Amino acid sequence: MAVVLILWLSALTATAFGNILQADPSSIVYEGQARFTILSTRLIRLEWSPTKEFLDGKTWLVQSRQIQPTPPVYNVTRNDTHLRIDTNYITLEYLRNSATTFSQHNIRVTVKVNPSKGETVVWNAIPNEEFDGNLLGTLRTLDGNRDSKLELDCRNQPRSDLHCTYGVISRRGYALVDDTHQPQLDDDPQWPWIVNKQYSPPDPSLCQAVPVNERRTCGTFNNTNQHDCELRGCCFQSPSSCFYSSQAQQDLYLFGHGRAYPQALYEFTRLAGSIPLPPRYIFGVFFSRYWAYAEYEERQIITEYIQHDVPLDVLVTDMDWHITFYKLASNDTKDQAGQTIGWSGYTFDEHLFPDHQKFLQWCKQLGLKNTLNLHPASGIQPWEEKYKEMAEAMGIDPSTKHYVPFNVTDKKFTSAWANIVLHALQQAGIDLWWLDWQQGEEGWMNDIPYTNPTFWLNHVFFTDPYFGQNRPALLHRWGGLGNHRYQVGFSGDVIPSWDTLSFQPRFTATAANVGYGFWSHDLGGHTQEPDPELYTRWVQWGAFSPMFRTHCTKNANNDRRLWTFPWIYQNNLARFTRLRQALIPYLYTAARRTYDSGLSVVLPLYYNYPENDEAYTFSNQYFFGSSIFVSPISQPVDASTGLVDNWPIWFPPDFQWVNFFTGDLSSSSVKKSFTIDEMPVYAQVGSIIPLLPEPRSSRDRIGRAQQIPQKLLLYTLIGGSVKGRGYVYDDDGFTSAYKDPSRTTSAVTRYDYSVSGNTLQFTISAATGSFSSFPTQRSYEIQLRGVFPATSVLINGASVIYESFNELINGQDGTTNAYTYDGSSLSVIIYVRQAVSTSQATMIQVQLSDSIAHPFLVQPPVSFVGLLARCQSAKARLDYEWGVRTVFMDDYPLLLDAAATGLRITHAPATAKDELNQFFNERMPGACDEVANKISNLDPNVRSILLAQLQCNTFTSK
Repeated sequence: MAVVLILWLSALTATAFGNILQADPSSIVYEGQARFTILSTRLIRLEWSPTKEFLDGKTWLVQSRQIQPTPPVYNVTRNDTHLRIDTNYITLEYLRNSATTFSQHNIRVTVKVNPSKGETVVWNAIPNEEFDGNLLGTLRTLDGNRDSKLELDCRNQPRSDLHCTYGVISRRGYALVDDTHQPQLDDDPQWPWIVNKQYSPPDPSLCQAVPVNERRTCGTFNNTNQHDCELRGCCFQSPSSCFYSSQAQQDLYLFGHGRAYPQALYEFTRLAGSIPLPPRYIFGVFFSRYWAYAEYEERQIITEYIQHDVPLDVLVTDMDWHITFYKLASNDTKDQAGQTIGWSGYTFDEHLFPDHQKFLQWCKQLGLKNTLNLHPASGIQPWEEKYKEMAEAMGIDPSTKHYVPFNVTDKKFTSAWANIVLHALQQAGIDLWWLDWQQGEEGWMNDIPYTNPTFWLNHVFFTDPYFGQNRPALLHRWGGLGNHRYQVGFSGDVIPSWDTLSFQPRFTATAANVGYGFWSHDLGGHTQEPDPELYTRWVQWGAFSPMFRTHCTKNANNDRRLWTFPWIYQNNLARFTRLRQALIPYLYTAARRTYDSGLSVVLPLYYNYPENDEAYTFSNQYFFGSSIFVSPISQPVDASTGLVDNWPIWFPPDFQWVNFFTGDLSSSSVKKSFTIDEMPVYAQVGSIIPLLPEPRSSRDRIGRAQQIPQKLLLYTLIGGSVKGRGYVYDDDGFTSAYKDPSRTTSAVTRYDYSVSGNTLQFTISAATGSFSSFPTQRSYEIQLRGVFPATSVLINGASVIYESFNELINGQDGTTNAYTYDGSSLSVIIYVRQAVSTSQATMIQVQLSDSIAHPFLVQPPVSFVGLLARCQSAKARLDYEWGVRTVFMDDYPLLLDAAATGLRITHAPATAKDELNQFFNERMPGACDEVANKISNLDPNVRSILLAQLQCNTFTSK
């Protein structure tokens, strides 16, 4: 984990020297028809050209060729036959004056995989050898996916339209990126545009000169037709073999990072552009449904969110916002572009939105952001509001009613489309485009080699000069390597199933290997109504994913509003949706680290534990930010126990880990059980997680994501650790000022605590940096979880009062500083209600009544906090037997006493140790005996569920 933090700090200065396309001349070595550029001691560019002409311009992938402040150190030696280049990590040997392109006969690169152990690997330029061990990347879409078997290894992916991309890291120790003849961008500083460059097919004799077993694939691995192959300047042989000739130009980047994966991603994002920091609101709660909502219905939905006390930040309106012609479309009517009529559209349907501008402004007043869905392939049809202006701009007589064809590679058309059509909608109040391109990948890019409309549309929308200094954002699919510069991802229309859910965490984490760190998914699936339990697990995973966006297709029974699901799931769904919004300070901080380091918010375990096999085999488990790992549950509970039992979790060995919800400590690989209300989320002991506190009203949950918090909850997971730390990053949340290293545009506030004896010292450091809208003062709620009650608390040396904990209002009615104790979570809570200066340190001293290492805190038979919640659920379960197979409370007094333990501690904190002693040694054994033997008329299935959930096997010997 330390490596990640070091990279983050070093990256703060690295952004100052990006966007330099020409490599430093001192890092370039020429040899015959080859050119080698040592970009770093681990990253080398290898070029070969029969004409000695090399590319120094910008490509779709490469944005800079000076990726560090000073040229790397290397050594060059030559003898009669070979050139040799040595860095600390790579040795390149090349046959001088070679007359053919790179092959196993003229080049060899040795990479130090693990220098401390002397482990090396050799790249011999043997075709496809570099893909063995590659840790994979991502692909365009999950449309139609129904299981966990979607192929991410591009050699085995049968579809050619998914832009399947390998990662820039490999367990083998090196990865190769081929940028040969990839699309280029011109040098327009306002709106870089594609260069329409095509290549002649090679002389057939140069193709025949390459032995079959030495043919290096030109571009994708599958289904490349002859036309596309020859456009790339490559050899084609039936049925679908497209390969480089013996004299083919080559432009390769060899990432020789061994298993230093964070360094590889850092250097990749210096080469190919940083991963942009999305606007702050992106990390909030989205509502979306494919439905013909009228304005009054969308107003009602927003009202329902407030009534049900559920957060909402972004309202997504799917394609029915515009004129749709569904009746004609149902008869297969086409528009002038040959597309399904009404699938494209830019004119609000006034039957649904009588005054869309007033509606959008009403949303703005609430703090909501708005998104519209676009399918642009039909161009501008004659019924569109902006048809006349667009026709005239493109030299079409409007009286002819001839449509304006869609031609996104034509800068004249694209500029007119943006300026006349799109910007008008943005000025009316649209914040984010959902570009739902579904018109295919062929025939839209004027035969420019390697191009596809997904990537190009992402570039066009994201780099539109209209945004100026404001951060662009876009919902769209993956277009290929380099697409990480255009956030965020929309993964498409999946079929709900447990297998589909199981695949998404691994898919999302693996995309980090190509820098695509902000995938969003249709939580709950898309095509049909999910089982309520499946939807609950999907929302739980969504709370700890890059984006939180519910969505589904048009169907009367298909909805994602949580209050439309059975009541037994609603509280769980609401709790995790609220938690998602609360996590925004932590998540936004992690997203800034992504921009600086290239490390995605959701990150595979192997980035921090590359030498542990478990980090690769537990592929659905991932890091969420720098302090938390998550193992999302993706299978239903067992009907006989109400549990997902024996759920496998790997706990990395260098830390102790504490359950984010229950305080349960784990430090080795174990299998645990979880109810539908529980989720495996763990943090390093001592972590201080910045969260948004509970708002004062349900209205305050609307539009909260975009706000710079005036108050923070510092969620401190003690876990017996005598020290801990955390930090929060802030900027204005919506401009691109964060990219400017020449001035202070952001603030970082660090938090730490240390414990000596029973005294805990908590420090809120003065913020480093500031900006115009950064609060000069901030209030705090500090939760010290997993401790016994405090006997005194000092804030900056001044004693503060103790007050009784009131769970209903969460201490919000007070105006003075105070502290309290919540017996249900074993937490000291400190209310710093009188805001403290953000430019000065705040010191808080807490005198605890007992050790943080007391066995009841760090070595209980089971987690008290988690088991207490299960006791309360058991009481509720027995209550709901009334009138079914009625049971009487007289038969389970000890279970009732166990369920009330937390509240008794809250009422009398000094009794905490005695209460815990009775809980574990008397009440739980007695409660288990009651459930097993003393509750008459209890349904046997209910009995087995309660015995399992109360973990009674732990207490049977007592």
